[in-house]
Amino acid sequence: MRRYALGEGDVFDRLYALLAPRLYRFCLRLTGCASEADDLFQESFLRIHRARASYMAGSSVFPWAFAIARSLHLDRLRYRRRHPEEVAPTGDPVVHGPSSDYTSCPEAEVGAHELLTIVTRELNKMSELSRVAYLLLKEEGLNVAEAAAVLGTSTDAVKQRAHRAYDQIRAALCAAGWTEHCHEST
Repeated sequence: MRRYALGEGDVFDRLYALLAPRLYRFCLRLTGCASEADDLFQESFLRIHRARASYMAGSSVFPWAFAIARSLHLDRLRYRRRHPEEVAPTGDPVVHGPSSDYTSCPEAEVGAHELLTIVTRELNKMSELSRVAYLLLKEEGLNVAEAAAVLGTSTDAVKQRAHRAYDQIRAALCAAGWTEHCHEST
């Protein structure tokens, strides 16, 4: 990213290959809809390109890119609140195929799909701040300080929001009969 920020355009393909999978997954989890995620992802990369000079050399590119995507997502949410008649209903959940580890056992594949459905449903129900804190920590692997920078808040606030998200997901898993998740501590 440092080289791209300095104007070396030939490194973009490498940067894109490194950044795109995680950024797209983050956009997909933010929006909950593949078509909206595609738009957010594209717009995020355009903003990354335009803002590349503001990238601080030496810092991790992922929190910076996630912050850009989140900011764009919040702008879209605000716009929709002001213009509700222009919003088409989405409602399609984020659906990922089972990982290759589960393809050899049909029972495990069904279980993985059920778990994914429960987690996705709970993520879609929770507040945007709790959902993003969870996504940044659990799915994107950022540390608490990096997630706080993306969210523009304190590390304590991130911990509290993520804890709420964990509790909500754990409660939903317990209610669905996944008892092995009922006694885990965060």
